[in-house]
Amino acid sequence: MAETYCGKSCEECTKKEQLNCSGCKTGPGRQFGGDCELAKCIRDKGHETCETCGFKGNCGTLRSRESMPDYRIRKIEAEAMRKAAIAKRAPVLGKWLWIIFWLVIPSSIGSIMAHETTAKILPGLLMPGQIINAICSLTYGAILLKLGSEEERYRTAGICALIAGGVSAVVAIITGTAEEATWTLLFTLPAAVVAIVGEYNEYMAHSAVLSGVDNELSEKWEVLWKWYIGLFLGMLGCIFVMLIIPILGAIAILGCAIGTVVVSILKLVYLYRTAKIFREYPVTQYTE
Repeated sequence: MAETYCGKSCEECTKKEQLNCSGCKTGPGRQFGGDCELAKCIRDKGHETCETCGFKGNCGTLRSRESMPDYRIRKIEAEAMRKAAIAKRAPVLGKWLWIIFWLVIPSSIGSIMAHETTAKILPGLLMPGQIINAICSLTYGAILLKLGSEEERYRTAGICALIAGGVSAVVAIITGTAEEATWTLLFTLPAAVVAIVGEYNEYMAHSAVLSGVDNELSEKWEVLWKWYIGLFLGMLGCIFVMLIIPILGAIAILGCAIGTVVVSILKLVYLYRTAKIFREYPVTQYTE
């Protein structure tokens, strides 16, 4: 049986030690885990070597066999650089994403205090709840802005969060004034659009920094965004349905509301997992 698929001699390869290569058929040319396109081509076409292939005279892949070791070296170096880059930013991401995760707790408490139902029962909690929301939003935005040095979309998300926090602060200030309803509507509607843009960029930023680290979780962030925007648009549609068929509209709104709660819970779970991944990333392995 031939030593290699392409006809090269493993013993004459000057890059063998540098690549720590055990040989063609047990190394890059192996069936499972190998990256040699020539070996794959040979197996797919039912040959044992390139010599028995009728297309070998015009095969570009065969002609590139001499440069394959250099290609693999560049690939290994590029992968090492990628891992080193991830290791460099992992402590920053792990630290600040962990703080963002814990910010959700006071933010949720503030939202409950400022909720319309709570305000009717305990009106004294409305303004403190709005203040807590504003502080949490501004802090959240500031952290995302800081993370903008690691991923550009965090910066956009941070700006949007700061705007939303500023609006919350203004709403808290004008609460109880004669112009409250007018000004609240004037500020809240544009802020809702900004918040959606911010959510999109945050989800995509989480997905981007996880790419190549945890591709499954990276994809889940993208899917979660689709659910988020889908439920938001569904909620808007339900309002119009209520005008025509009130009962059906009410049921649909309830379904969207439940879906929104599920998305919020999943966001919290994914945020925890994302922060945990970077907090536990083996930094020293790639920075020494």
